[in-house]
Amino acid sequence: MKVVSFFSRFAIICNIAFLVFIIMGRIEARNQAAAPANTVVAVSYVKDIIITLGVGAIIINLVICVVYAILVARHKQVLIPRKLALINCSFFIVQLIYFFYR
Repeated sequence: MKVVSFFSRFAIICNIAFLVFIIMGRIEARNQAAAPANTVVAVSYVKDIIITLGVGAIIINLVICVVYAILVARHKQVLIPRKLALINCSFFIVQLIYFFYR
């Protein structure tokens, strides 16, 4: 159960990165780049990590929500707070809407 607890907390960190990823995307959409259209713009290291965690959060949340469902179906006693599970599952729904229905 320590592995599930670790990945639940890691999913929360990825969910926070997902929120920052959305906010950064909105800010950059407002500020148009002065470079030509076919130019690649360098991304800073911190921004790169936030983008990677933000996009990868949907995969991590999918795995975590499946594990939660399996644990509930088997009536296993889980030492993870319910708030943590509800936050991860609700973020997963938001991420599905953001990535597939936007």
